[in-house]
Amino acid sequence: MSANPENPMKLVLEAVPKIVEVLTPLSSEERQRAIAAAMLLFGEHTPSIGSAKTPSRDPYPAAEDGISGKALVWMKKSSITREQLDHVFSIESDSIDVIASKMPAFGKRQQTVQAYIICGIKSFLKVGEPAFSDEEGRELCRKVGCYDVANHTNYRKAFGNFIGGSKDAGWKLSNPGLSEGAQIIKQLAPATTT
Repeated sequence: MSANPENPMKLVLEAVPKIVEVLTPLSSEERQRAIAAAMLLFGEHTPSIGSAKTPSRDPYPAAEDGISGKALVWMKKSSITREQLDHVFSIESDSIDVIASKMPAFGKRQQTVQAYIICGIKSFLKVGEPAFSDEEGRELCRKVGCYDVANHTNYRKAFGNFIGGSKDAGWKLSNPGLSEGAQIIKQLAPATTT
């Protein structure tokens, strides 16, 4: 079947619904393979299936239900469920808030460290980076009842290798801090058995 040089667009418009009808029951990957095979039969070059996926080069999945792709990978690796997160955070498509009313540690020093870690997890869930300001950390300490004006600066010295940065430049969780955050979430919201 050769294209009518006078009206090639008409032929294209007639072909598209037929192609769509044939490809509809297939998955996205199967559609790409079918189109690539058909083009090959016509002797025309098409990008390979693998190269069609490479432009993004983002090893993380797309954000889902208000949670960043990086955080989704961390959740899986840390065995954290969405139900557990929902005990600690209010997660909406455009915002994440800490709803936990306390931190699991007994002393205010450790509760302060845990509150700052949870602040980093909150940011990580939303934007994929566990960075936050000192004011955000202080605000959460106030909310969960561990803010001690006289000792807060000393309590921050207990961050150890969980949190890097400074009061002025802001804070960021390290990999050990992300792991500790998973443990805090598990303490605040133990896994339920179904």
